[in-house]
Amino acid sequence: MDLNNNNSLTATADPTSGRAGSNPFNRSPKFVRSKDRCHILTRTPIYDKRLRLLSYNLRFTAGENSFRPDELLKKHVKHVLIGFFIRRHIDNFTEPKIHVMTELPLSSEVTKFAKPLPANRFILHLQDRQDSSASFQHQVNMLRRDAMTIAADVYTIVYTNWFTELRSISYAVIDMTLDIEEQFILARNITKKAPWIRIICDRCDNVNKASIAFEAGADYVCCPTFSKDLLKVKFNPYIYKLQKRSYESIPSIISELLEARPNYGKFIDLISYRNNIKSSIPQLVDFLQKDTQVAFIYTSIEQTIYDCSTEVLHKLICVLCLQMLEEFYHDDTENVKFLKYEPVKQILIRAKFIEELLSSKTSEIDISWAFTLGVCSNIGLLYPYSVPSLDAILSDIEKKLEDICSSEPLFDTALNIAKCMESLDLEYVDGVIENNTFSRHEILFAYENALMWLSSFIEFKSKKFF
Repeated sequence: MDLNNNNSLTATADPTSGRAGSNPFNRSPKFVRSKDRCHILTRTPIYDKRLRLLSYNLRFTAGENSFRPDELLKKHVKHVLIGFFIRRHIDNFTEPKIHVMTELPLSSEVTKFAKPLPANRFILHLQDRQDSSASFQHQVNMLRRDAMTIAADVYTIVYTNWFTELRSISYAVIDMTLDIEEQFILARNITKKAPWIRIICDRCDNVNKASIAFEAGADYVCCPTFSKDLLKVKFNPYIYKLQKRSYESIPSIISELLEARPNYGKFIDLISYRNNIKSSIPQLVDFLQKDTQVAFIYTSIEQTIYDCSTEVLHKLICVLCLQMLEEFYHDDTENVKFLKYEPVKQILIRAKFIEELLSSKTSEIDISWAFTLGVCSNIGLLYPYSVPSLDAILSDIEKKLEDICSSEPLFDTALNIAKCMESLDLEYVDGVIENNTFSRHEILFAYENALMWLSSFIEFKSKKFF
């Protein structure tokens, strides 16, 4: 172990620094970061055919030296629960009232921390072939009394004694990386015996697997992206008739941000007749620039173009465009605010993750492109219908992204890392870590920071002045 590494999270503390102070006679315990500390690897939405969110599936690394969703051991359970549910509330990584599903081994820590989790927002996913002895079955019954929800793999339910405890299980989980047909046969047998159990298809790493899962009879899928067929179900044609100009102008506005000298005229024209959007800009500018060194006082949108930093300005334009696009997926009777639509959240997470990841490379590249790069790479998600004029602009955005990534390899690497993290295709990320382009900690902490930023942004947008 390198004791001279100041950035190490596991090295023993220097006795002349930190908590020990400079007093050599100070015998107070020295802080040493545990090697079993876990990090969030991914936060994947679990949703139904109507894009209604059931929960987020949080996957964690198994200790400091892991970088894949390895099977967590009992020694890791307390680090997950304390680090992401007790010491830091789960709302820091999700949002209020949203459920969270996590795969953990049964241990005494789960029961110990059940109430402060809180249990009524926690879905415990039993590990594959979890021990089904009488003591563990009793523990699950006690967790159910604390209002915790239990999920288990179909193999675990059928091939162990958990089949005798169906009354305690609410969800049967199918792993889409294994034999799909066999698991669905087992799942149907389970639901015949226990009709209250719903089927969740996990590891739908792309839209094709999600479509297969829904066609086979799944109630929910755990997938990082969304098929165009599902997006069309939520698309509101009446709002499109009212706001057609916004819908067709936004791709051109986003495309301009990828130019060396962007023309903001289209954005100003679009905002000029949207008073409900303009009224929120002063507070939004304050939020977006809170981490910058130079503060900008908002006076007008025209003045913002000249005085605001490029990084904050482009981030502001991206957020406002996403806010206007989300309106097309609201029901007529819905009186909802921004960031209630899951695809928009996924776009923002990717954008912020890329920005956080590249923040350590400010001496090498201009990171003012980073957030815009993340938004542009996923903006097609909000355009499910094929319109020739819009398709041409979206294709132009893709071409500009390719040119930027080819001219600056770090942008290409960060974008590929974000895509691979979403789909849990971690071989590419392992190669990046081995090449020392980005360290393991840089990637994991960038993702955690992106989740916390989105959570704080959702809280900010829920305030009364919006």
